[in-house]
Amino acid sequence: VNRGGFASAILDYTGFEHLNKRFYLIDTFSGLVRDYLSKEEVKKGFLQTYSYYNDNSVETVRETFAPFQNVTVVQGTVPDVLSTLGVRQVAFLSLDMNCTIPEISAAEHFWERMSPSGIILLDDYGPTPHCEQQKAFDHFARERGVRVLALPTGQGLILKTGAGGNIISRAA
Repeated sequence: VNRGGFASAILDYTGFEHLNKRFYLIDTFSGLVRDYLSKEEVKKGFLQTYSYYNDNSVETVRETFAPFQNVTVVQGTVPDVLSTLGVRQVAFLSLDMNCTIPEISAAEHFWERMSPSGIILLDDYGPTPHCEQQKAFDHFARERGVRVLALPTGQGLILKTGAGGNIISRAA
């Protein structure tokens, strides 16, 4: 979530306040959680690299999204808070936690809840420091009969199609 810039852009673009849907923003608002970093991520210095997330304000983010009655800001750790949300169906899941364990946990938690044509956007799929995430999501996708589309932005995209099967092509 950080300060909510990406989420604000999505809400504005889609006119989300007029939709009969919910949008959840989940963050610790205190940075990465060491217990959910792999040994490799700790070794690479992710706690220091992403330390600028350590002082995010949940109050500021709640104020930013207060005009949206269908937006819920949740302070907590993924995967710990996921089962408390009561989410039954997901159309769009954006994962940008900068570390593998909580992102894979979220993808696993929500996969069966993804609607046909549901989208999972992986923010840190391509950058070299996040190669562990790429490997984990390639495995995640393979197990479900889909593939990750590597975007030129360094992001990855997984599309869950209807009952006819899950299809996505891989960038060359």
